[in-house]
This record gives sequence, structure tokens and C-alpha cells, in this order.
Amino acid sequence: MKKFIFNLSLAVFLVLTASVILGSARANAAGSDIAVVNMQKVIATSNQGKAAQSKLKGLVSKYNAKLLAMRKKISAVQADLKNNGSIMSASEKAKKTKEFETDISNFRTEESHVQGVISQKRFELLKGIVDKATSIVGAIAKKNGYILVIDSSGVIYRVESVDITSEVLKQMN
Repeated sequence: MKKFIFNLSLAVFLVLTASVILGSARANAAGSDIAVVNMQKVIATSNQGKAAQSKLKGLVSKYNAKLLAMRKKISAVQADLKNNGSIMSASEKAKKTKEFETDISNFRTEESHVQGVISQKRFELLKGIVDKATSIVGAIAKKNGYILVIDSSGVIYRVESVDITSEVLKQMN
């Protein structure tokens, strides 16, 4: 009889302990001190992000048109040298060759300049968006008592309730 009471008491104790542990684990998941946010999604799908992408696309199109015109000129000079080089005078051929080399050099310089301008503009546009999103994330973290907010790109597993991306997007827009 003593053995039965001891076993019953032990079973009740184990069940109560397990329920307390599981209950606290569920409470921690629901009221976590850690949150995640998908900053890439915030940047790409926010109104400001879409506007930035549109501006960048316009800038890229403008510069691509200029670079394409330069490429066409280089191709035309190259074709002229290839097709008519054998019948050109030495001075005319030297002049065309110099023009071809200068055009290629100018193209490479312009291409490098364009890449720099686009990179700088991308940085300027994204910095404002990231700063605003970071500020919003900070406000949400303070309001909800999060001690840590992690970008979801490095998170392998998370409970959906700790993802604040949609809340950040809502406030961004």
C-alpha cells in the first residue's frame, strides 16, 4: 500500500512538473523576448522600396541607352576597319584605329562611371529606407518588450508569432 501511494505521488508530481515546464515553454514562445524581421522583404515590398526600385530602374535605363549608343559606334568603327581596312590609306587606317581605341577607352570609362553612379544612388535610396525600417523595428521592439530582433535571413527555425515583418511593413506604408 505504501508503495502504491509512493508511486501515485511520484506520478502526480511528474505530471505536474511536466505541465509546468510545457506551459512555461508555450508562454516563452508566445511572449518571446526575441523577434525576427525579413528586412529584404520590407525593403522590396514597402512603398518606399518600390519607389526606390522604380527610380533605380529609370536611372539604369537612361545610362544603358547611352552605353548602347557608344557600343553601336564602336561596332560601326570596328566593322569599317574590318571591311575597308585593306583599301584605306595608311594614315586613314591609323586614324580609324586610333578612333576605335579611343572609343573603347571612353566606353570603359563611362561604364565604370555609370556603375559608380548607380551604386551611389542605390546606397542613398536604400539608406533612407533601412533607417526608417530600423527605427520602426526599434519602436515595435520597445512596445512589445523584445530584447533582440534578428533579420530572418539567418534564422533557420522560428515560431511564426515572433515574425514582425508584416507589422513593420504596415507602419512603413
